Amino acid sequence: MSAVRGFFSGVFCFLLFDILVLLGLVITVNLTILNPDFVVSELDKLDVYSVVVEQAKVQLPGQEFIKPEVIDSMLAELKPWLREQTNTVVHAAYAYLKSEQELNVTVLLEPVRTVVKEHVRQAILESLPPELRGAPQSQIDAHMSQVYVEIDKAIPLSFELNEAVVGSQMMAQLEQVKQAIGYVDTAYKALIALAVLLVLLIALVHWWQPKPLTRSIGIVFILVGIACILGSLLDFLISQVLSGLAGGSGALSGFQAKLPQLASDLTAPMRMHGIGFLVAGTVVVVISVLFRSPETSHD
Repeated sequence: MSAVRGFFSGVFCFLLFDILVLLGLVITVNLTILNPDFVVSELDKLDVYSVVVEQAKVQLPGQEFIKPEVIDSMLAELKPWLREQTNTVVHAAYAYLKSEQELNVTVLLEPVRTVVKEHVRQAILESLPPELRGAPQSQIDAHMSQVYVEIDKAIPLSFELNEAVVGSQMMAQLEQVKQAIGYVDTAYKALIALAVLLVLLIALVHWWQPKPLTRSIGIVFILVGIACILGSLLDFLISQVLSGLAGGSGALSGFQAKLPQLASDLTAPMRMHGIGFLVAGTVVVVISVLFRSPETSHD
């Protein structure tokens, strides 16, 4: 009888170990990739806003008149606006992916136009082109009006993110992403339910005797903690994969130095999950030692 009990206890403990490790992976995904706040925070750490501004800078008309310090000033002035709008777009996109809301976001670009015009005007007035030196103010104003028109052409009045802009092909891919997110949410709930069920089955196998029950659960928790901590240490593999992706794209090459930190942030929830189970398992095993064995209690 004890051999049968040990067999079923081992099977249930093995299943519980697998489920708790998978639960750690699902929790990690929910707290990182599927968390808009995490995405916004990582975009800020990667300083994506500077890259966006630098890419837009080369398209500005009359940029030959803009000094580097003026560009730096423009960038610093636009960064808060970029952060705010990025936060809005990211949260709206995740609201669409995680619920039945429609994808419809409008970003007004008038603040960008205003900032660019002010700095371009300042740069041109400080260093007038040869054909405008000594020219009357009316001619300078006419030239500035032309520059403003070019800026308005280069920077639209607003940017809209909706189904029409994204296109049917991209929307089909987003629908697949929505389904995947739904599967992750279902898996999260199912894994928790299965973990609770397996704990109850292990308790039933041991006839609710506290010493073998706490010992078995404690050992499983310790193994789960070790596995998750070791798994989180593989963040260098994630960093290498991200480096390979960034290396293949010129626009992402500037993020190479910050990718190890991103990989560490991606695996941090798994590491904390492991530490939590390791500590809990150690405590439960210590508690199991304090219980008297059933044989001793029977005697």
